[in-house]
Amino acid sequence: MPKRPVGVLSLGILILILAISIAALVVEILVEISEIFSLTLILFGLWFVVLAGMRAANPEQYGGGAFNTFSGGTLLTSLGLVWLFYVRELLVGYLLPALLLVVGILVVVAGIRAWRK
Repeated sequence: MPKRPVGVLSLGILILILAISIAALVVEILVEISEIFSLTLILFGLWFVVLAGMRAANPEQYGGGAFNTFSGGTLLTSLGLVWLFYVRELLVGYLLPALLLVVGILVVVAGIRAWRK
């Protein structure tokens, strides 16, 4: 069992991120309602990256590894950015290759990590 469960903390962060995203729509930083979800994915993915740093500093015996958490955060952030750029019609032709590049890099790093063990 993990020494420091972060489930409640992560839920609180998610609620704060949703509040920030909705406030960004209200003050017209975000234009469409679908951008709320993309901004939420971006910010929650960044929270996962921070959480991975916390797990790397204090590894737990039965908890998820820091690399798994970092990978999930990177994927969430990338997906959120791709979604936001798609909604705003920015760099549409490069979005799928960029997302595949991030996924490919994470798979290669995971393969290298598994090979070393």
